Amino acid sequence: MIRRALLLGAPLAAAALAAAALAAAPVQAEDRVLAQSPARCAAFWQGYADVLGDEGERALADRFRAASIRLIGEAATDATIAERRPWMRDLLDAYIHAGDDQSRDLFRRLVADCGRLEADLPYLR
Repeated sequence: MIRRALLLGAPLAAAALAAAALAAAPVQAEDRVLAQSPARCAAFWQGYADVLGDEGERALADRFRAASIRLIGEAATDATIAERRPWMRDLLDAYIHAGDDQSRDLFRRLVADCGRLEADLPYLR
């Protein structure tokens, strides 16, 4: 249900409401992955800021983290960020410092995916 709402462009708030309504039901793995998307974007932007030292990206990461906490809770959010942040630093190092084409392509995809998700962040306030 969450997956369908996100694919149809529904705001994350609708997905959060659907998740709350289904809290008693077993959650499919695919829905958990989509609910973790804000945490993954937070890890991406924190990794970016780690490599380039940009406070604007840290602020953006904080907004994604806050949205993720509303969806999956603080512990799950922070665990996802802690797991993925080093990967994002490695990705940025490979792209920026080593000029790796595959890393560049993945970076661009993450920027686009997180950019689309960013449009939904105001709905979670």
